[in-house]
Amino acid sequence: MTKLIREENMNFVKKALTWSFPVAEKQMGDYSRREGIAFLVGMLGQNMIYNIIGAALSVFYTDVVMIDIAVVGIILTACRVWDALNDPVMGVIMENTRSRWGKCRPYLKYMPLPVAVITLLLFMPISDWPMGAKITYLVMIYFLWSPIYTLCDIPLWSLPSRMVPDEGKRTKLISAARVVGNLGAVVTALYAPMKNFIGGLDLGIFANEGLANHSGYFSQEQGYLFTTLIIVVIGMILFKVTFPFVRERVDLPNAQTSNVKDILKTVKSNSPFVRVFISGILGCTKTLLLTAGMYFCKWVMGDGNEGLWLIYLGAPFMVGYILSMVITPAMGTKFTKKRLYLWTSYLSAVPMLVMFFAAFQNLTLLHEPGYLALMIIMLALYGFFSGFTIALQPVMIADSVDYIEWKAGKRNDGIFFSGLTFNSKLSAGIAILISNLLLGFVSYTPVIDSLSKQIEAAADSGQTFTLNFAAEYPEITMMMFILITIVPAIGCILQAIPMHRYELTDAKLAEIRAINEERRAACTENGEILEEVITENNETSESTDADASETSDAEQSEEHVVNVDKSTVTPEQAESEQTDDNSSDEN
Repeated sequence: MTKLIREENMNFVKKALTWSFPVAEKQMGDYSRREGIAFLVGMLGQNMIYNIIGAALSVFYTDVVMIDIAVVGIILTACRVWDALNDPVMGVIMENTRSRWGKCRPYLKYMPLPVAVITLLLFMPISDWPMGAKITYLVMIYFLWSPIYTLCDIPLWSLPSRMVPDEGKRTKLISAARVVGNLGAVVTALYAPMKNFIGGLDLGIFANEGLANHSGYFSQEQGYLFTTLIIVVIGMILFKVTFPFVRERVDLPNAQTSNVKDILKTVKSNSPFVRVFISGILGCTKTLLLTAGMYFCKWVMGDGNEGLWLIYLGAPFMVGYILSMVITPAMGTKFTKKRLYLWTSYLSAVPMLVMFFAAFQNLTLLHEPGYLALMIIMLALYGFFSGFTIALQPVMIADSVDYIEWKAGKRNDGIFFSGLTFNSKLSAGIAILISNLLLGFVSYTPVIDSLSKQIEAAADSGQTFTLNFAAEYPEITMMMFILITIVPAIGCILQAIPMHRYELTDAKLAEIRAINEERRAACTENGEILEEVITENNETSESTDADASETSDAEQSEEHVVNVDKSTVTPEQAESEQTDDNSSDEN
């Protein structure tokens, strides 16, 4: 009887992990709009789960579990680096995957449920545990979360390059994925109000911890646990939609790069990718608006209750952010990718500097209606200018995949799109480390620990604890203010530096894609790629790269506008455009 029950339980777990819509096994022909929608739905679900980590993890372990903020920063950064290092490994694993579903789809079938479960485990109520046990638990679960999440993250981001043969449609889908993915970031703004609502329900499960400037029952642990549970369940269901409704079509029959030495050699030879990657790392402090902003909204603006402040201040940013990502393809008809990237990088620093210099001499202005209006406008502008670079990065990565296919005869989607996620995770880790170490420098944890005990004592005695954090703790307030204004502005400026020498132009990409199409056709007919053709292209690319490195920005500005939303032009058009460019240079 026990054996039968065990087998039934195992069968249930297996079905839960592998369940999918019956359409998953059907042939679907050419790429369709329905596939694109299914991909975007999965992207939304995945980002809902992922953004829980950015929205709540650090605050949960510093303010609820009460681990020292510097220690949390070091642990989260180490885990982010570990997470980032998993990405190229997963890229190699994916490139060597062989299944009837393709290279990417198998992981999207099996991994959504494990990702949801391990994310929930990060928010277990462990505040009463000994400090050593708390730290050990965080390290173990987060280090386990990283590779599990990576197993579905890399395949999902690599999917467009394999499901959409047409460059124009693929670019649209990638841009839409960035927009939809960032809609998942709405979780960041909604998480706190949901957490506070659920935490205020006396379910008889957790003790009353109290809340500053609030009377009645409140439990932080209850709020975090059940809010996370709701979001991961919804996100998992949406994430499961992608696998059955999409198909992989783009592939090359030749062997792919599969060892670390070849990966490093391939990455190094892909100069457009290297420039985008370095730009992303240098701009890592831009994410401090989120990481440090959670603490700023909670304590400086909300006096311990971030509540609706994340919506008031986060909504303008998100509106501007999403708007710019939506119009990026249209802006691509007016400006080159390079010029659009550079100008919006520099412009995004301006609103943050205005916010800082308008109030740094008198932080009591932060709650004044006039300054709040200014802050809302500046955050909307910052989001607007920042959205362009975020939307352009995956498009430029896709271009670099075409570039390396032309240069080396290998299409390493998994490796280079793993570089995109590697970049975002490493950048987030660096940002968390900077934020938490600087807050630790102004004694954040002792202050919050003392406040939490006073609030709980007041709740136990039936009283309301009154708090004006900005007035009572000006040093911490100033540090938080600097972290969400000056430091992100520096990142905006730094990220533009490597992109001044970005070399892929419209004419060059058209030529590259035309050659790639011819080569794929040759692969289909002959089962191989002529080695001398690849060698010839390598020699040409080296010459092109050398010439591009000497090209000034003034010369670059005379090149044709790159439309990030249009399909590939014909080789004849590319040749004609290149001839025109050469003629203009001679003149």
